[in-house]
Amino acid sequence: MIFGIDRYVGSWVSKDGLCLKIEKIDECRGSVSVLSESGEPVRRPHWDDKPTSNMPAWYDDYEGDLEVDLWEKGKGFSLILTYEYGYELDQFKRDALVPALSRYEDDHFLDAYYALFGSLSHYTREGSRPSPLEQTSVNSGR
Repeated sequence: MIFGIDRYVGSWVSKDGLCLKIEKIDECRGSVSVLSESGEPVRRPHWDDKPTSNMPAWYDDYEGDLEVDLWEKGKGFSLILTYEYGYELDQFKRDALVPALSRYEDDHFLDAYYALFGSLSHYTREGSRPSPLEQTSVNSGR
């Protein structure tokens, strides 16, 4: 079984077609890129239209979350990713990354940028397919 930041490393896709590319730097730090369906980095209008590529991320060993800075460090606009084994809301109960956005309460102008990150549906590992047994169970209503 894989632990810590290593669980997050790889390519993950959402039903919206967004892709997360996560690389490990060390035991507590990573680099994250958010790519659109076309494979291009999503642009951040709140920060001079910078691409969402190689954004710094920090793994919190206590909470088990990966926090990605969507703006300058300390500005408080972050993507929080939580790793879920056998995620219950995934049709095939695959391992998933569950996203959330965080910002300072007074930064209401950032609400306009939430849509850049899709519907915040969960991400599953790129290429992960349910086994034939799982497909049969779901299709038969079991």
